[in-house]
Order: sequence, then structure tokens, then C-alpha cells
Amino acid sequence: MIRIILVCAVLLVSACPGVAGEKAKATETIIRLKVQPARAPRPVLKYQLLPELHEMNPGNAIQGYHKCFSEQQFFFFNKAANEKRDKWATMPLKDLPVKELRGYGGLALRQADYAARLDSADWQILLKLKTEGIELLVPDLQQMRMIAYALQVRLRGEVADRRFDDAIVTTKTLFAMSRHMGEHPSAVGFLVANAVASLVIEPFEELVQQPGCPNLFWALTDLPSPLVSLRLALQGDRTALINAIGTVDDKEPMTKAQVEKAIQSFQSLLNGFRVEPKQDVRKWLAIRTSDKAKVTAIRRRLVERGLADDVVKSFPATQVLLLDDKMAYEERRDNALKGLLLPYWQVQALGDANPAKDDSLLLSRIVPFFGKVRQSQARTEQSFALLRCVEALRLHAAEHNGKFPAKLAEVKLPLPVDPISGQPFGYRLEARTAILRGAAPRGLEKVAFYNIRYDVTLAK
Repeated sequence: MIRIILVCAVLLVSACPGVAGEKAKATETIIRLKVQPARAPRPVLKYQLLPELHEMNPGNAIQGYHKCFSEQQFFFFNKAANEKRDKWATMPLKDLPVKELRGYGGLALRQADYAARLDSADWQILLKLKTEGIELLVPDLQQMRMIAYALQVRLRGEVADRRFDDAIVTTKTLFAMSRHMGEHPSAVGFLVANAVASLVIEPFEELVQQPGCPNLFWALTDLPSPLVSLRLALQGDRTALINAIGTVDDKEPMTKAQVEKAIQSFQSLLNGFRVEPKQDVRKWLAIRTSDKAKVTAIRRRLVERGLADDVVKSFPATQVLLLDDKMAYEERRDNALKGLLLPYWQVQALGDANPAKDDSLLLSRIVPFFGKVRQSQARTEQSFALLRCVEALRLHAAEHNGKFPAKLAEVKLPLPVDPISGQPFGYRLEARTAILRGAAPRGLEKVAFYNIRYDVTLAK
């Protein structure tokens, strides 16, 4: 597999000093694949990419992954072992020391295989999330990435050695592990889950180029889409903030002690998110409570939001300001998150899921920027959808005398649409090269990472 950045931008020379001689930016990523025609396996679902029910055992996968480190700490934490792993993860496939990589990871990665085939993933973290909120630490998530990186190296070794059945086993482990990471109720958990799934992409590009590689179109089709849901991450984010913003009462006047607790909670939130410029909540409140006309206007706004007029009049000014800020935050937060579980092209149609900060408010500075998180998910979805199309081309060629279709519509298979655009993938045939292209998210049309193109040729 050859991965190339194609420079599509044109260098514009103008009279402005410093422009001439600047390098054009790469705006497209080209991935060149040389593949062989391959029919669907018999039976057609001979290969699957997630553990099947008959492979599963009862137990908690998270505890199972933790045991990997007990099996071989040297393998994960030794400097020389990590340097080797980094080198093997990136070197050309043909240069991998195949014999040395047979059985790579030993008991530690066999334990990961076992954990990936347990039937539940209980992080045992919900109570801590509800009590500690944004101060919750998740060091165990980062350790899980070490297991995933090691599995990726094992997968590359199996691909290089053309041990296809073993490569499928490792792929199942990585995909199952990704879904288990997605059971962590946090944005960090989802990002780790997405990163683990992404580790399969390049080895898969290498796999489909190996002579004799079985066709995996139906195996890819059988995967859930998306592989990992964003729902728990969104819910976890809301839960983490409940204790802090819930300190502001919207039903009864608050005592001085209650107001003080709310002020401390707001300040902790801003400090925890490292909001810049730093905001002193007490100073912010002091300035605004001194403006009686402003406080009166905010009381009216609270009534318009559905609170009883006589109740709002009984609130001290500080409570009024904090409550108004909390409600404004909740409205902005929900507007940012409301459609993120929709297909990505519908998310884009809803508008910006990353709203700008409003400096007149306190908590607007911490409105969750899940739009970028959903974007990373769509990029991973797109990669696997493109690979599914590559496998469809291999299958078509096997049934049509070794020829690619002139148009993608000629492929008589249920092809995926582009998860980013919601439209069929771009396709054209140039001589013997089939060119597949994915769309970029809006505003990123000139960013190479988000402009993926496969140039697929048939090996002689």
C-alpha cells in the first residue's frame, strides 16, 4: 500500500511580498491499492469482523483488558519494546520481520482476544461520574490504547505473513475492543473507541492487496454503522455537569450558603475547563447585580422561560443571574447536541454544532464542542465505507473477466453512500485504474486528511 499526498492547490503568485516561493498545500490524500479480483466466500458470511455469539463468554471485558498488563508488563512498558512497536507500526509491510512477529504479544494479547469476547463492558464508573463530574480521572482509558497499538502491530504481521484467518481474529478483537471503549460514558471514551477502530484502516488497506486475500465485502457490510454510538458520550457529558449547574435552584429563594456553593461550582467548572481569559465569577456577578435595570430585565426573561412571576421576584439578584446563565447554557448546549446522532450529512444541514462563545455569559465558554468529535467519527465511517466499495470492485472484477465497472452503478451490490455527503461516492475509471473519492466535511474541502481518494488497480 502506498499512501501519497497529492498537491492539488495552485501556487498563486502576487505582488505581495513573501507569497512567491511559498509551497502549495496538499489538499488530497491519495491511497494507491493494487488488488486481485476475488469472489464472495462460500458461505457468504464465512468471515465476520466482530466476535460471533458462539465465540462469546460471560464476563466483564474491561477487567479482562486490565489483566493484559498483569500478563506481561515488560511487553507494554519497556522502552526498547515500545521503540520496536513504533517502528513496526510504520515500516513498509514488505520489511516487517514476519518470523519475529509470529505470536507477537504472547499471553498479553491472547488475553486481549479473550477479553474482547466477553459479553459485557462495565466500566463501574457511573457513580463516580455523577459525584466527581468533570474532575473525574480516566487513566485506564489511555492504557487501553497501548493494547490496541500492540494489536495493530500483530495484525500487520499477520497480513505480511498472509495468515488471513489470524488477521480476521485480530480484526475482531480490535473492533470489539473499540465498541467496549465506547461503553465508557465520556467524550474521552468515545475518542479512544474511535481511535481503536481507526487502527484497523491501514492494515486493512494492506490486507486487501495480498494475493489470495478473501473478499470481505459482506463482512464489512455486516458491521454495525456506526461501529460505535456517540450516545453514551453525549449523556456522560450532560451527567458530568449536573452536580455543578444543579446547585442553582429554580423553585425557591436560595440562602447565602446555597448561593456561595453555586458560585464555587461555577468557578470550578470554568477552572476545570481552563477557560481563557480567566473569569472571576464573584467579580462578574458584582458588576451585573449593581445594574438594577439589567437584573429586572433578566427577571422578565426568566418569566418568559416559564418560571412563575411571584417566584422569580422572591429570588435574590445573584440567584437570578446564575439561573439565567444556567438556562442560557442549557439552551446552547442542547442546540449544539440535538442532532449529533443523525447521519453526518444531516448534522451538517442543521448548521454549526460548535457554537461561538458568548462573552456576556459565564457557562457559554464550556458549551461542548462535540461537532468535532462527530466529525472524527464520520471520517472513520467513511474510510470503512470506501474499503467496502473497494471490495465490491474486487468482487465485480471477479465476475466480469477481470474488469472494473465503467460506472459504480453497474455494481449489483448494496453499496454504501458516503457517510459525509449522503450521496454515492465519486467514481471514475481511467484505463485500468478505478478512482474512488470521498467528500470532505463542509469547510474542510482543502484539507488533505479529509479528502480521501483510492486509486485501485488490478494486479497482473
